[in-house]
Amino acid sequence: MKVQHPLIHALDTSALTFIAAGLLATTALAQTSYTAIDLTPTASGSALAASGGQAAGYMVNSLNAPAVRATIWSGDGAIDLHPAFLSGAGARSQVNGFAGNLQVGTGAGTSTGNRNVPIAWSDSAASATLLSIPFVNAGGQANATDGLQIVGHGIPLARDGTTLGAAHALIWNVATGAVTDLGEGSVQDVAGGVQAGSVSKGVSNAVLWRGTKSYTLLHPKNAVLSVASGTDGVRQVGYAGFDIRVRAEAANGNKDRRFNYAHVWTGSAASALNIHPYSSNADGKILDHSYAMKVKGQYIVGYANASTGTTTIGLARAIVWDSNYQATDLQAFVPAGFVSSVAYGVDESGNISGVMTKADGTRHAVLWIPNP
Repeated sequence: MKVQHPLIHALDTSALTFIAAGLLATTALAQTSYTAIDLTPTASGSALAASGGQAAGYMVNSLNAPAVRATIWSGDGAIDLHPAFLSGAGARSQVNGFAGNLQVGTGAGTSTGNRNVPIAWSDSAASATLLSIPFVNAGGQANATDGLQIVGHGIPLARDGTTLGAAHALIWNVATGAVTDLGEGSVQDVAGGVQAGSVSKGVSNAVLWRGTKSYTLLHPKNAVLSVASGTDGVRQVGYAGFDIRVRAEAANGNKDRRFNYAHVWTGSAASALNIHPYSSNADGKILDHSYAMKVKGQYIVGYANASTGTTTIGLARAIVWDSNYQATDLQAFVPAGFVSSVAYGVDESGNISGVMTKADGTRHAVLWIPNP
């Protein structure tokens, strides 16, 4: 028996029509096929996280002020999470991560001096709560949660009260509200007591923490920079940048080109594994750059940039890797008119949240659902 995903019930007829058309055109192009659900068919936005078959992020509706509002999409449709305490012309909010009925992210408004502050929700706008930052600060944000911990960063202020310092990586305990300051850096994800993110050593270096200021460096040998953006408690995912000689005969200063490649680690720099998809599943295009954003179960999601044959960065294409690190091009399943896409989050069942973009720059939140 085919089980219908609960979010499909929230779609209008036109949305179902383009999904069916997209499937007929693309299912033969990849080993795994997906249904792409446009979560903002009459607005714009981005789905930055996925959990339990739901997606969360933000929605932009020109009829509403403020326009950028934290949103969760469920079987009942879009739920507006924008807190009432954030108001004014520049007010904004968004969900960056969630687990179960706990959403975390950031927002800003007149009451915060229009500076971003870390926020947690529990399925409603009325539940919005500011997360404390344990030093004099200019705000911060929450990036992810596993239901036990919330992670992100805060921006310290110097003694003069105006100069901004380097971001400090923070962990909030969900049960007690206690905050742990990990020192300079930013945490992007958490699972099983492991925090993944980066610190600055002149350039970004991927690291993992285990709840204390002591961190393990993940930066691969010969990489120029690296970032860890996701973890499932065992693996860490992100990307590493390498300067590669492309033309031996080129003039000085033009011999090297920076390439960023999606990477997976298992707790050490020596474990670094390059999973860059050198061609996409859909049409065989060469891909110059790739970025892994999140990992959950057997799935890793992110995006890659199609090569332009020049130093110009090409259009992004959302990517999902399976347990064997084989890549599927999710751009193959978006409806006609959307020229690029990015996958930001994934849940245990393989539902993938992200954004798809039209040629005019219009962004729509999207949820890719694996077909039975």
